[in-house]
Amino acid sequence: MDKQTSDFYFWGAGYLLLVCAILTLTTSKTADVQIQIAPKIVKPLLCFNIEVSELRTSDTESGCIAPEESLGTAPITYSEISPTKLDRTFEVRFLAAQAAAKAVGFNIQITSGFRSQQLQEQLFNNAVKKYGSENEASKWVLPKEVSNHPRGLAIDVNYPGDRTAVRWLEENGATFGICRIYENEWWHFEPVIAPGEPCPPMMANALESLPPAKTK
Repeated sequence: MDKQTSDFYFWGAGYLLLVCAILTLTTSKTADVQIQIAPKIVKPLLCFNIEVSELRTSDTESGCIAPEESLGTAPITYSEISPTKLDRTFEVRFLAAQAAAKAVGFNIQITSGFRSQQLQEQLFNNAVKKYGSENEASKWVLPKEVSNHPRGLAIDVNYPGDRTAVRWLEENGATFGICRIYENEWWHFEPVIAPGEPCPPMMANALESLPPAKTK
C-alpha cells in the first residue's frame, strides 16, 4: 500500500470516528432535554351555565364558554378591596349547588349573604347583649373586622328554616367548593376549598376562628 492510499484510509477512519462522536453527543443531549421536560398538568375546571342550570367539566386551558361562569380552581380568599356584594365566583358555586340540590328534591336558599360593616356591627352588639360578653357573642356572630359576611365570603342557608335540605349541602357542597365551617351553626357555609377538595374539619364555633389576641 502506497503512502497516498494509507493517508486516505487514516483520515477516512478519523472522519468516521468524529462523526460517530458528534452523533452520540447530540443524541445524549436530546435525551437529556426530553428527560427534563415534565408533563403539563391541567386542572379540571367546573363551568356552570346559569341560563340552563347545567354544570360542565372543562380545563384551565379551554376555560368556560359564555354564558358559562367558572367555579374556580382554588379556595376563594379575602381581598383588601372592600366588596359591596357576595363574591361572584362564590355565588356561582352556590347557584350550581342549588341547581343540583333541586334536581334531587331539595330547596336551598341564601337567607343571609353579604352584610355591610354597619349591619355586622349591629348584629355583633346585639349578640354581646344577648350572651353577656364579646367572647360568648363571638361564638355566634363575629366582629365586623373579621367576619366573612362583610367580605362577601360567607352565606347562611335556609336559616332558620329547612335544616334537612341544608344537610344535603353539607354532604355535597365540597363538589362545588362550599363547606360548612362551624359545628354550632348548621346554616353557615364558606368557599374555603377548591371544588372537589375535601372540606376541613369543622371548628366548634366562630370564636375558634379569631386570632389569639381576640379571645382574651
